[in-house]
Amino acid sequence: MPTTESSPVPDPALTGYTPMGSVGLTDAERWPTLDDDGHARLAALRAHPDAPVWVHATGDRLTAADEPALAAAEHGPTDADWVAGLIARVHGSVPAYRRAQREGRSGPGSDLSELPTVTRQDLVDDVASYVPVDVPLDRVLEGSSSGSTGAALNVPLHPASVAADLVLLQRLVAATGAVWESDPGRLGLANVIDQRTAFTYASAMTAFRRPAGAPAPLMARVNLSGWADPDSRDRFLVAMDPQVLSTATLPLLRLLDLDLDLHPVAVVSGATDLPTAVRDAVAARWGCPVLDLYGLRETGPVAVSTDGRGHVLVARRVHVEILDASGGPVPDGTRGEIVVTVDENPYLPLLRYRTGDHAALVRDVRGTVLVGLEGRAPVLFRAADGTPRPSIDATQLLQAYGLAAYHLHQGADGSVHLRALPLRGLGLDPRAAADAVARWLGRPVGLTVLDDVGGLGPGKPRRFSVDV
Repeated sequence: MPTTESSPVPDPALTGYTPMGSVGLTDAERWPTLDDDGHARLAALRAHPDAPVWVHATGDRLTAADEPALAAAEHGPTDADWVAGLIARVHGSVPAYRRAQREGRSGPGSDLSELPTVTRQDLVDDVASYVPVDVPLDRVLEGSSSGSTGAALNVPLHPASVAADLVLLQRLVAATGAVWESDPGRLGLANVIDQRTAFTYASAMTAFRRPAGAPAPLMARVNLSGWADPDSRDRFLVAMDPQVLSTATLPLLRLLDLDLDLHPVAVVSGATDLPTAVRDAVAARWGCPVLDLYGLRETGPVAVSTDGRGHVLVARRVHVEILDASGGPVPDGTRGEIVVTVDENPYLPLLRYRTGDHAALVRDVRGTVLVGLEGRAPVLFRAADGTPRPSIDATQLLQAYGLAAYHLHQGADGSVHLRALPLRGLGLDPRAAADAVARWLGRPVGLTVLDDVGGLGPGKPRRFSVDV
């Protein structure tokens, strides 16, 4: 069985990636609504002779009580004035806003523009202040976000809001004219990554909208570098023939290079910028639509581009402002920071959340559109032996060694330097993090230890840069 195989963890700090080392639930607890046929198909997927080593097991945790919320997610918001309702609600239930009301800084009747913006650091410092006190916490799922500086943030998520993202994805794929229906002969979705170490798992999508009696599609998170035998990897992907590929720019390029006999109905790119050339390459190879989805772990999906001509806000409870460096509004068509208000996750309603990303906002027949979106760019480092190494591997290492923020740079001559801000009070040695990067790249790594995040420079700090 692939789940019982062992694989070496490439660095002693990455113990969380030990295969099945953190599994604590039964399959019945992971998928309370999955029928016997679904469990049997899932077991067959896990036991496929060419399957990767499954490092983790996870399920959607949905119950029958979540169905009304998922059904509502099929159609988008119906309340045109949901922002005002959200402002009123948080002043009665969210500690940060209850405190603001007591101190006279804002209240349930305040205009959105009167409220202070919220930063990622606010959530890192005290995320509990932004969690409503009247929401039962017995179903909290934990999502992790690495952020632009590398400071990890644990985000409380609700199973229904996570599943609603899948329902939204179905709507977005359908809007392109592509047909994505339950097909037990294929993998419904493959989340494709390409990195040294990663969580991989097989799962079932019980939230997938389908006719009564149709089976729940299966999905898998797979790591292109996670197979000992590349031929086995290729056989698995071709046999599963995923209907939708969810990925990012660098693993997508690798998948295109493999030249496998795949027939996706759609490709969804997220996490990093999608160059036009890569979009065109997908269209040429597979002839399917490409959805460039913009969002954050904290906010969920915000906007989508299907043609490279701007990102259109998705039809859900999400509102966007564009602000200048001082926090003031800018006219439509002027670049500034993207600030998001969203009411999709009952555990974390956000008002005026500063993303650190930049774009201009325009309004046309498509709706509200973010133009010239500047998000996170993919970065490749070069090891001493000449092989490319994706920056996600460095993210895992540097977070595992307890850095609050960092910037890793490689010069044109191949030299590497790490500027590191350690987590306060934990007594961790940034030199150990630099040494881990040195082992990863096979190169010496210079180190500068910072006292505060301001040492990373103004604006949204970038974690990685290369001159190679």
